[in-house]
Amino acid sequence: MSILVAPDSFKGSLTSRQAAAAIAAGIRSVMPDVNIICMPLADGGEGTLHVLQNVYGGDMHHEILYFDHEACRCALIESARFIGLTLTSMQNNVFDRGSTALGHALFSALDTGVDDIRIALGGSATVDGGLGLLMALGCRVMDGYGATVSADLNGLMRARRIDIGGLDQRLKDVRLTLLSDVQNPLCGDDGAVYVYGLQKGIESHRLSDVESAMQHWGDLCGQSFDLSVQQLPGSGAAGGIGFALQLLGRVADVALVSGAELVMQASGFDQALHSVDWVVTGEGRSDAQTLQSKLPYKVAQAARRDDVSVALISGEVSDRQLLETFFDHAVSAKPEGVPIIEAMQQAEYYLTQAAAGWARYISGE
Repeated sequence: MSILVAPDSFKGSLTSRQAAAAIAAGIRSVMPDVNIICMPLADGGEGTLHVLQNVYGGDMHHEILYFDHEACRCALIESARFIGLTLTSMQNNVFDRGSTALGHALFSALDTGVDDIRIALGGSATVDGGLGLLMALGCRVMDGYGATVSADLNGLMRARRIDIGGLDQRLKDVRLTLLSDVQNPLCGDDGAVYVYGLQKGIESHRLSDVESAMQHWGDLCGQSFDLSVQQLPGSGAAGGIGFALQLLGRVADVALVSGAELVMQASGFDQALHSVDWVVTGEGRSDAQTLQSKLPYKVAQAARRDDVSVALISGEVSDRQLLETFFDHAVSAKPEGVPIIEAMQQAEYYLTQAAAGWARYISGE
């Protein structure tokens, strides 16, 4: 039997490489003769840079990966490294957080004269609609009195006018590829605020106010850039940064792609899939949102196309019945009754044990 182990990272506890190793160790403890292929993956969120660095090589400078690919000089920027939820700089009030640091990273990449800039959008702590990023790239955003607003969610709440005359014109010389792990539009019930606002720190009673401000921001930018991208898939990614970056299509060659699909293709996933009997994937937490273009769902889709069985072993699993319409098995590594903090602290142990339990099940022990 051959098994392809292809998980995402387990956010806050294990990298995708560590997760793959733990799953493989658990399987081998029960099935020592099984052939296991470990292929750590990512979907445009935390860990994407490490996975693609293993594929492309290249050099790191100021948290940006530079590499050569298909006769182009490329840069890869992982948003989570600049505005991620786990960063100390992002532990303040959500209204004081903005995407300026990501804009500065993009500006820095432009300074090197690269041909292709790839931005992994997932894992951000911000909900500023990309306002900070656009300001870092030369736009000016003002309130109703003509004063420049702060480059954060507070600024978004006050934004009434945007001047794009100072937008960095070097953008016209590069291709921007946006790696998204979600397909949400900017606004609405499925938008950046209502779907992700709570987990980023917006209190429930403020959601409608922020949503109204985001809608106004979308309209304001649409008029100024003469582009309507609010409803495009992925515009709600990273608290609306997907929206701001797609606005740059006014001057740059911009494409939004599935982060999972790009990483899988670069890693040779389809080729490996042809030679295995099972695929095992996973992530920190799996629920109904997993089916919204997250990596395990993309893995399951590919496995189904090749008629290969697929198992999901995640740190925690809810909506199991729904998930098992796409996965042959859905397994939670966290034992029932174990606090989530303890489970994350001992993630490697619990994941190994869960993989061993799954292996016993499929081997008939």
